[in-house]
Amino acid sequence: MSEEWRESEQINQEKLAAGAGKIIPGSGRRGTPRRMAQMVSVRLDGELIGKLRVVAKERNTTLSDLLREGAELIVEDAYVSTQPRTSFTISGAKVASPETMTGRTLVAR
Repeated sequence: MSEEWRESEQINQEKLAAGAGKIIPGSGRRGTPRRMAQMVSVRLDGELIGKLRVVAKERNTTLSDLLREGAELIVEDAYVSTQPRTSFTISGAKVASPETMTGRTLVAR
């Protein structure tokens, strides 16, 4: 490595160190405010946490937000499964061909 490169690198490092800890206006971003009523602690297997972190990183979100989303899906699924379901069977109906207002039959091509 050349001496010039080393000097340049040293100067850059000193500049970075001098600016460390300073607040730069406009460099940050505002977080989403939310009110969380309760904090819950959970123990998870290390392998599972690793997989969750990968998914969170791919979605560009936090591990906490990912876990909240999963909890909401579980509750939603439980709610849907408790709703009554009704099915109907229609028999004896004639098959009708679609017609226009002029009475001509429409043909699918």
